[in-house]
Amino acid sequence: MSINMSRLGGGVAVGALLALGLSATAQAQETKTTWGGAPRLTNDSLTFKVRGRVYEDVVFQEVDRAVGADFSASSTRLRTARIGVEGTYSSNWAYKVEVNFPGRGETYEWEDIMLEYKPTDTSSIILGNFKTVSLENLTSSRYITFMERGPYNDVLDIGRVATAAVKFNGMNWTLSAAGTGNSVNSTDPAAGDERRGLNVRGTFAPIDTDTTKLHLGAWARKRSRGDEGGFNYQARNNTNFGARYISTGAIGDEDTTIALEGALVHKSFSVQAEWANVESDRIGAGTDPDVKTWYAFASWFPTGEMRRYESKTGEFNRNKILNPTTAGGWGALELAVRYDSVELGGLPTVATAGDYKAWTVGANWYPIPYVRFMANYSKAENDNRLTANDVDVDTLQFRAQFDW
Repeated sequence: MSINMSRLGGGVAVGALLALGLSATAQAQETKTTWGGAPRLTNDSLTFKVRGRVYEDVVFQEVDRAVGADFSASSTRLRTARIGVEGTYSSNWAYKVEVNFPGRGETYEWEDIMLEYKPTDTSSIILGNFKTVSLENLTSSRYITFMERGPYNDVLDIGRVATAAVKFNGMNWTLSAAGTGNSVNSTDPAAGDERRGLNVRGTFAPIDTDTTKLHLGAWARKRSRGDEGGFNYQARNNTNFGARYISTGAIGDEDTTIALEGALVHKSFSVQAEWANVESDRIGAGTDPDVKTWYAFASWFPTGEMRRYESKTGEFNRNKILNPTTAGGWGALELAVRYDSVELGGLPTVATAGDYKAWTVGANWYPIPYVRFMANYSKAENDNRLTANDVDVDTLQFRAQFDW
């Protein structure tokens, strides 16, 4: 009998969270309230907080085709609207559930569904629907430097999936391993086995001082599609708006990914980069795709802030604003530049399996820690060398963001 891991993992996590809630109700005592972007309730060994975020975007895009008509497009759009809850029960249990309500008639989607058990201060067992690899991928969209994570995440398909994971950490290192299925939001019609995967990630911060942070990391993933559709290696144009113009199509049967991470933060200046190589076995006959992708960016706070790196988790967190507008200051200003590259291997029978490269410049203003205004301009080139059907995409986009 086939077991759908995605539905099972999501159901187990949600059911366990409900059980924790009922247990907490049975032990009601005096409740204390603190503030962390939103009210946080504490009752004996229980904590509870409503969490959420809203991103409103304005996008202008120019598309220049070597073959076919050029065109321009624009949109004012609700990029993200999430609501959820999080909390703890004693020092051993933690939970988080979040739902996204996109705009313009799109259906809701589950985001993080996590139930965590901590047998010790330095180890965790986690069940649910969540992400497990890549420095930028694991850093919340509330804290990433650019409006979108870029084609690196899109090509590697490293979003939230049904997962059972174990994690260990020290003062400046982490090690994790996970078994994965498909997303609990998947609509793949496969009647048999869903996709399966295994991955490991390790990070190390050899320099971790008040003024300088150095992050080194690596991860690997092995996965198989099962009876689902093939893996598709494709890339957006550094924006969630508009079409993709390079893609292998759904041709991957199994694949193995090896990736490296690096970041250096020194006071108000930082650089970050990731590189990955994917070796894929193609469904049926034909050339196996060999996918390479990487990005690098630099950022600078002329107002003196420092990106907040957490060596115990191997992730970036919310920045501390030195002079928020609530204290009579001007807030924080961040300037950044990024380069992205994707090589899809030049498959001889796939016309759109070309290369992608792009430059992005960005500016972020943080009036207070929970509010951010963003502006990004990207100039992207999609080179489909087999058909000379190149597509250049210029995108200017703005965002108003707040979370709690």
